[in-house]
Amino acid sequence: MEELYEITGRRIETYEEAEGFLYALPKFTTKNDLSHTGELLQRMGNPGREIIKIHVAGTNGKGSVCAYLQSLLEEYGYKTGGFISPHLVTMHERFLINQRPVENGLFMEAFFYVKNMADAALREEIPYPSFFEFLFLMGMYIFGKEKVEILILETGLGGRLDATNIFPDTEVCVITRIGLDHCRYLGDTKEEIAGEKAGIIKKDASVIFLDQEASVRKVLEKRIREAGAFPCLLEADAYSVEKIKHKSIDFSYKSRYYNYINLSVSTNALYQVENAALAIRAFEVFLGRKQLTEMSEDRIRRAVAASFWEGRMEEVLPGIYFDGAHNEDGIRAFLESAKAMNVKGRKILCFSAVEDKAYGRMISMLHEAGLFETVVAVEMEEERGVRLGELKKCFSQYKKWKVIYAKGALNALKSCEDEKGQEDMVYIVGSLYLVGLVKSLLRREHHDQF
Repeated sequence: MEELYEITGRRIETYEEAEGFLYALPKFTTKNDLSHTGELLQRMGNPGREIIKIHVAGTNGKGSVCAYLQSLLEEYGYKTGGFISPHLVTMHERFLINQRPVENGLFMEAFFYVKNMADAALREEIPYPSFFEFLFLMGMYIFGKEKVEILILETGLGGRLDATNIFPDTEVCVITRIGLDHCRYLGDTKEEIAGEKAGIIKKDASVIFLDQEASVRKVLEKRIREAGAFPCLLEADAYSVEKIKHKSIDFSYKSRYYNYINLSVSTNALYQVENAALAIRAFEVFLGRKQLTEMSEDRIRRAVAASFWEGRMEEVLPGIYFDGAHNEDGIRAFLESAKAMNVKGRKILCFSAVEDKAYGRMISMLHEAGLFETVVAVEMEEERGVRLGELKKCFSQYKKWKVIYAKGALNALKSCEDEKGQEDMVYIVGSLYLVGLVKSLLRREHHDQF
């Protein structure tokens, strides 16, 4: 407790100092239950209480679904807020107003407001919020002050116990694809993980979910019945890829209003077709519930084409792609997209991971795909990153690969650029932290172009 009092007493004036304070919190705090989050929100005056909310949980695709939803709602004239995690470069990215990160002035205002409130509560022996809880409280201050009309909430970890699950009046719940990730906290099987994710489902909410493994679907349907919610299954044949272009994918979507619509996503990532379709279905259900406005095929087409989510098969320099695949299902989806890309030269892999991921299995899957001749294996600056010795141990099993080892994002980027020929493609995958570190380097080099 004394150490916590010590960091709360630090003098903080700049964003960098606030960021350092927030990153220090996990050393001194633990996750609190939802009643604690509710009490702190009440002390804040329950900001954002009247905002309409859409809640998104799942293993992969949450951020992308949130991005498509925000684009659709903004196209229809609604002021949206988005609470997203994690961020790639700065914490401002976690708080979106009409898809744009919050400005630093409001970020700092929210930080000081929550900190002063939490400091006062601590003096009354009320536990301090954890890192994620602190950010969530900041978000509610921001969205309340900005008077957003519709708030898209992405869960951090799981769903049932997540701080974002504090609201009883969620209109629409969206469950993205379920995979094996964070097993230490959520369970060892997809069915157990689905049960945790399904914890966001509320009475009378509409629940949009994918047609995936029967056992997972059974868990979700059981939870929907128990909660007294309304199921909305997005069938596997409700969307299909029509044509893969250089930087976009044409697909068809079976609308609840217009039968099939021809649409396009501005990405090479095949998995974004599924995410876009899930978001459109959630959007259609939402408008139907609220009877806010009529559907427009042209507006849907514009919104989907305009939507973009950083770090998902994102070409940041000619022939250099970022993909945030950081678990087995993510790697599987990345490989599907990489296979579909027509490359005249070689496909080069840049890989790193954090220690709590199944990185051995991820590396095995990447090798089995047979797409890559050269790999740049990276030890990240991130303290949870897999160390170079462990990477060498893993990669030494695969004799057909040429493996270049790099320490730090700067050396990794230089190794990729040195190795890449004019017609080669580089794919940076394995960790959103690695994507964020390299993106930060590129922003400094190219004056915030990325």
